Amino acid sequence: MKPPIQTGSLLIRMQNCQPQLPAALAKVGAWALAYPFRTATLKIGELAAAAEVSVASVNRYSRFLGYDGFPEFRDDLLRAFESTFAPVEKLRVAVQRDTSNAEIMRESLASDAGNVLRTAELLQPEQCEAAIRLIREAGRVIALGLGDSAYLALFLADVLEPYVDNVRESVEFAGTERAIRRLMTVKPGDLVIAITSPRYSRRTIEHLQLCRDRGAKAIALTDAPDSPIVPLADVTLLAGADHGVRHSSPTGLMALVVALGTALSRTGHDSVGQAADVAERILPYLHVVPKAGRQTDG
Repeated sequence: MKPPIQTGSLLIRMQNCQPQLPAALAKVGAWALAYPFRTATLKIGELAAAAEVSVASVNRYSRFLGYDGFPEFRDDLLRAFESTFAPVEKLRVAVQRDTSNAEIMRESLASDAGNVLRTAELLQPEQCEAAIRLIREAGRVIALGLGDSAYLALFLADVLEPYVDNVRESVEFAGTERAIRRLMTVKPGDLVIAITSPRYSRRTIEHLQLCRDRGAKAIALTDAPDSPIVPLADVTLLAGADHGVRHSSPTGLMALVVALGTALSRTGHDSVGQAADVAERILPYLHVVPKAGRQTDG
């Protein structure tokens, strides 16, 4: 059986097919794009009636997308939406449980501890070496993240700043227009480090594709080999992102960012000297607690 198609990539395929479709099939596509979740739950006759076309047109539309027929298309769409709505079901179960807040917090912490361990298990030495090499060779590094991953992208840019001459972040706190305007300056020699985890952002995929089209190299920081940004990346580093209630946890990815910065800190020119200089300069601004003197008898 084929692996299920992610909702975002399937909807993009549907959208891209629209200009190529004959009139009847275009009506099916237009209705399905306007009501994708309802499309995933309708029978073929119901979809045909809703789109005001024949059952045969619905089947032909499905085959145009690469499926054997409507049942296969609907099953893939439904599975993708089940994945999207899985956090709602997890929350519904959690709300119904009779347990303390402290226990819920312990479970969350245990889950994140597992994500960090999983991240360590997922490290591949050749990918780590390649990632450090790409960062070192880049003329400019852009940290790309949207949604929850926007905060991770800001954190990544901050972690990289001591070791990279030119690092910027591209997030959407100020809107899509600003992010696109910044990405339109990307050129060959630049490196984009894209971060995403479930639920994957469609705009992250589109922004990363724009950067690749403009000649940039790419590193993907994500949760699984079938993440939609993996095919667009030269190097992929994976992190555990499971969570019992939320759609995903950022803890594994945050730990991966810290680990990446740690590796960079030992590969730079005179990294020890630079670290000592920074420590000396910030010392006047730190609250230093003197250690108590060692007590002796007598």
